[in-house]
Amino acid sequence: MILDLYWSDTEKNNYNLATLERINELYVLYINEPELKKATHHGCFGIGNIKFLKSKYVSKELFPFFSNRIPSREHPKIDSILKKYGLKKYDEMELLSVTEARLATDRYFVKIREK
Repeated sequence: MILDLYWSDTEKNNYNLATLERINELYVLYINEPELKKATHHGCFGIGNIKFLKSKYVSKELFPFFSNRIPSREHPKIDSILKKYGLKKYDEMELLSVTEARLATDRYFVKIREK
């Protein structure tokens, strides 16, 4: 599964900031620098604590920017949350996908990349 990260400005223009992919046991984040630069000129604050010194980041764990947008595995109601979204098991990428990683406090969201 490949997820594209977007940010929407106040005029409802969407900027494709990055792409998140899980390859085997690694999470890979590819920064779309031209779109990120455009978005920052329209009020976007970047992507969490990622410094954008390079265009590709690799981690064994989901990047905090994304993990903070879904319930943790230890959430007391995780079983009912998984059931609500029709998920049989806890999977961070699936949770990001079905929730679109949306928070009420900002204008970031993810969409599954269509093949």
